[in-house]
Amino acid sequence: MIRLKGVVRHYGPNHAIGPIDLEVGPGESVVLIGPNGCGKSTMLRVAAGLETYDSGSVNVLGGEPQQDSPDFRRRVFVLDELAFFPDLSVREHLELIAVGHGLGNKAARRVDAVLARCRLSLHGDLSPRQLSKGLQQLLLIASMLVPPSPDLMILDEPERHLDEDARSWLGEELVQKKLEGTGLLVATHHRPLVEALGDRVVDFGGGGPVGSEGAE
Repeated sequence: MIRLKGVVRHYGPNHAIGPIDLEVGPGESVVLIGPNGCGKSTMLRVAAGLETYDSGSVNVLGGEPQQDSPDFRRRVFVLDELAFFPDLSVREHLELIAVGHGLGNKAARRVDAVLARCRLSLHGDLSPRQLSKGLQQLLLIASMLVPPSPDLMILDEPERHLDEDARSWLGEELVQKKLEGTGLLVATHHRPLVEALGDRVVDFGGGGPVGSEGAE
């Protein structure tokens, strides 16, 4: 699902990542660990097609990642930073996602179920900007759960702003996605999430992986 070969990224004269080789297969979870600033987020954004790279090759689902392609966005869910429609309520935001993924007259029922799973049922009529940071993160996760399971998920610190109970629940949800055949590429600081998901662990600490995949 993902194959990176010798990928290097610079910001001007500053070296950001690489060279990196990495692969993620169907139903497999690869977890990136390491301190802030070591390049995990940059690598995820390159894999998602949100950033360019200077050398090497990036193949996602058979070709270069294309964020401007509706088919690519349907098949690849990217959890990066919170983005929402400021004029829509939480429920309307999720219903728009559901309709956009072809759920049609099943959209409202699907949204109700996901709101309940994400503990957002009492907040459906609020604007996302009225939510706490933790609830905004749950809304972002709800956006991940509303569509049918994608082929691939690229998740940057999905546990951020969540309490321990919510983090445990998130781990269970992501394990279920793996069982459904979704490939996962996840950056996290949360040790229990690493242990729950890490079929393979890539340690970006100490300058990041160079030309190979690491494992704890």
